[in-house]
Amino acid sequence: MDADIARIAHLLKSERFYRDTAQWQLCRLCFHPDASKTYINVSWYQGQAEDFLKQSAKMHKDRVNVIHSSLDPVGVYVQGDRATSEAFCTVTSEITIDDVGYELASYMRLLNRLEKSEEGRWHILSMEAIYVRDRLMSTLPGAPVTLRPDLVKQSEEYPGCYRRLALVMLHRGLNPRKNLPHEEDQPRVRRLLEADRKFLDGAERKSQMDPS
Repeated sequence: MDADIARIAHLLKSERFYRDTAQWQLCRLCFHPDASKTYINVSWYQGQAEDFLKQSAKMHKDRVNVIHSSLDPVGVYVQGDRATSEAFCTVTSEITIDDVGYELASYMRLLNRLEKSEEGRWHILSMEAIYVRDRLMSTLPGAPVTLRPDLVKQSEEYPGCYRRLALVMLHRGLNPRKNLPHEEDQPRVRRLLEADRKFLDGAERKSQMDPS
């Protein structure tokens, strides 16, 4: 089992690195070969892994910008050919708003479900983010912050755990969802964790749009 835990931790870290560095084929190999069995739920996307990677490739600007750092899959649990993982993760990126440079940092808990193939290889089935907190800081200390009032007002409609992330997404013309899992909604967090426990115990998998 210790070997499985080590392989799973390496797989999860590799998937994030491959995505950040635009190694899409290697990233795809980290997920289950049957995309219909996969489910991704993050700030900007909800659906299957295949389309998630296609959309990620379109968003990549031919250089490293978004970085998933300090990913540490500590809570890895294995039961037969199934496994779950929970890890804290920090996602950072640069953005320019009205000629002012900022760095966005988003802190989250990443939940993964995994399955081992008959050949003994682990693949990711699902990935879901629980948002903890975020911050938006000028990259030049002391520089004035001149965020558009309309963006600030729109972002106030979102939970505090990912409000700065929502503001940046709105600036980029994206439509962030207001019902993402976050730490201020503990009943939702407990439901997600309980669903992972049931999956580990052999509960029947539901559709990719309802992984619980």
